[in-house]
Amino acid sequence: MGNRRRHKRVTFLKEMEVSCLNKGMTKALAVNISRSGLLVYCDKSLDVGSEIGINLAFADEYKVDRTEAIIGDVCWVKPLEDYYAAGIQFRSLNEHNHFMLLAYLNYAEGFEKPCLNE
Repeated sequence: MGNRRRHKRVTFLKEMEVSCLNKGMTKALAVNISRSGLLVYCDKSLDVGSEIGINLAFADEYKVDRTEAIIGDVCWVKPLEDYYAAGIQFRSLNEHNHFMLLAYLNYAEGFEKPCLNE
């Protein structure tokens, strides 16, 4: 059984707030991310199938925070001891609205490529 994922996951530890229409805002910790979605740990359960909004802040070359808004859908939720793990699938990413996130993914994915000298 092979990997069913379309995109490579990379480590991404970042605190954020997730906005869910019927649940309001909830705090979350992103654990990993790919071009198609991310894994978060939340302090509230999210509803599978619900639309969520995420604001990700990235520091640019001048150390200024740049926030990018991403819309996604909750694919699955798993209860943990005090939290909930949730898989979020992004609806779309593009260079114009998500430049910092895509730059991070390009950079992080490069660490997993094999060295040509080996």
